[in-house]
Parts: sequence; C-alpha cells; structure tokens
Amino acid sequence: FFFNHCGTATEQAPHRRFEYKYSFKGPHLAQTDGGIPFWIHTGNAIPSADQVRITPSLRSQRGSVWTKNKVNFEHWEAEVTFRVSGRGRMGADGLAVWFTTAQGLDGPVYGAADHWNGVGVFFDSFDNDGKKNNPAILIVGNNGNLIYDHQNDGSTQALGTCLRDFRNKPYPVRAKITYYKKTLTVMINNGFTPDKEDYEFCAKVDNMVIPREGFFGISAATGGLADDHDVLSFLLFSLTEPGQQPPPPESEIPKEEKDKYQEEFQNFQQELDKKKEEFQKEHPDVQGEPIEDLYESVNDREIRQVFEGQNRIHLEIKQLHRQLAMILDEQRRYVSVITDEVSKKATNVGSGQVHMSTQPMLTHKGSH
Repeated sequence: FFFNHCGTATEQAPHRRFEYKYSFKGPHLAQTDGGIPFWIHTGNAIPSADQVRITPSLRSQRGSVWTKNKVNFEHWEAEVTFRVSGRGRMGADGLAVWFTTAQGLDGPVYGAADHWNGVGVFFDSFDNDGKKNNPAILIVGNNGNLIYDHQNDGSTQALGTCLRDFRNKPYPVRAKITYYKKTLTVMINNGFTPDKEDYEFCAKVDNMVIPREGFFGISAATGGLADDHDVLSFLLFSLTEPGQQPPPPESEIPKEEKDKYQEEFQNFQQELDKKKEEFQKEHPDVQGEPIEDLYESVNDREIRQVFEGQNRIHLEIKQLHRQLAMILDEQRRYVSVITDEVSKKATNVGSGQVHMSTQPMLTHKGSH
C-alpha cells in the first residue's frame, strides 16, 4: 500500500522505473570534458565527479542544469539530493527544481527564466519581504504568463508551501517530488540524519494540471549574500498505475529487431562452420583436433592473464629480494670497515697515552 504523510494506507503504490537518461549521480557524474551525460549546464554551474555546484558562494552568480531531451511521462517522481551551505547566518538566494515545456537556461528566478510553463519547486533562503518566513519551500505553477513575485518571496503565487531550514545541515538534504494522478507532493528529508528514507511531508497540490512533455532542470542564484548550492544527485522515476502494464524497459529490444539479429547470428554461425571446414581441408595435420582447441577461450585467456600477472609480481619480488640482499651485504661491509677503523684508532690512542706517561720518567732518570 501507498502511505500518506499521516501514516495511513491510501491505495496501492504505483510501479516505479528508474529513468537513467533523465538522472545524474556520483561517483562518475561528470565526463572528462566536464559535461554531464544527457544533461546540459549553463552559467556558473560547475560539474565535478560527485556533484554539480550550481552556483559557488560568490555574489551575483547564476547557474543551472537541464535535461537535453524532453521527458514524456504521465506520472513521475524526482529525488533531489543537495547541500546549501554558507558562512553567514543568512544565505541567498536559493535553489529551484523545474519541470517546464522549455529549458529556462538563464533568468531572474533563481537563475532560470521567468514566464515558465510548468512548475517550479523553490528552496528560498532569503527573506525578501521581511516577514521572517524563510528559509521556505514553495510550489509555484505558471502557464507562461505569470511574472514571479520576488519581492513577496512568491507568497502571493505559491500553491503550497512549508517552512524548512535547509541550509548548513550535517547531512545532505533530500527532496522527493511526486506528480501522480494530477497531484503534486513534496516530501523533505531535513539532513539531520544519515537515514536516506527519513522523509516528512512538506506540501501537496491537488488537481494540478502540468504539461505532459517538458524538461527537468535545477537552477540556483546568489545575490548580495551567497551560498554554495551543490546538487549531489537527481534521480527520476516514471510511475505507472497498478494493474496497468508497465512500459517495457528501454533495454528491451523490439521483436522485429530481435528477429533480425537472430537471422544475422544464424548466417554468421553458418559462415563460421563453412570456414571451419575449409580450414580443416587446408590443414589436414590438425584434422583430428577440434577447431576450438586452436583458439583460446575467454576462461583460458583470463587464467593466462592472471598467471602472467602473478608471474610478473613473483619476478619483481625476487628482484627486490636480490637488491635487498645486495644492500644488506653492502651495509655489513661498511659496518665491518667502520668497526675496524674504530678499533685501530682506539689501539693507537691507547699506545700513545702509554708513551706519553713514560716519557717524563725517562727524562727524569736521565737528569739524575
């Protein structure tokens, strides 16, 4: 059963399928060229191996990341893991998660375009209207005609909101945004615990109609105050109602293609058998041997490679042993030479002392 925020069972949970082409996460998030597979980044966004810094903690920065391709799912769920951190008691301006008909690559609304058509979930850290109701999380819909009311922190336009301080938390903050049967729900993990599933209810909007097709994006902006806005992962899941046939995985090959590949494989197999026969006719000396024995199998190759690797290690160790023995031998010789020198000096010094002590006595006797 699907449980609501009060913990009561509502209805059976939908089928959930991970959509990797509309997701990103570490530890190999960015490619060698600095790009993110299936995503584009703009402005001051900096992708790295384990996160995307949407904006650094410098003044007046804007950045965003957007899916390259349009998403077309009737129902979906997005899980966003992020950190908003700064040195000050207050930060600015905030982070936004978008689903819109066009990529809002740059603009005044948390670094993304105004007049969007779709929905934005805003993590607003700066109190513009002075009502002491920030940091806050807001759900704001737009049909492309609305100008965002920044001065009032979007409070006049928010369809749902909750007060949550998401800045400077010991663990990453997680937001789960679900759009299912025309209902948009936002659940929050406050970042006080390492338990990834410790979500609590934030806001819900019923009877919300948003475009079927669109792009997902995450944007952020700084103002006079500045925070680092880091997104560690964005995971998208398509949802299918229980009882309905879930769509086939993208990896599943259509029947026509399967048949074509099967036919190609059979042709290849026949060609290979013909080549084997020709080879055996041309090489009667290996007639008795199965043809496969002339070639190395995958297992044989792996065993050979392991053996060769171990053999190399063994030879290296032997070489090191020899070098160590030479060094030890050299040290022994040095110690032996030094010991001899020290003992010789000690003997010389000892005999010199005896000579000096007897010399005056001889002189004394001579004077008498």
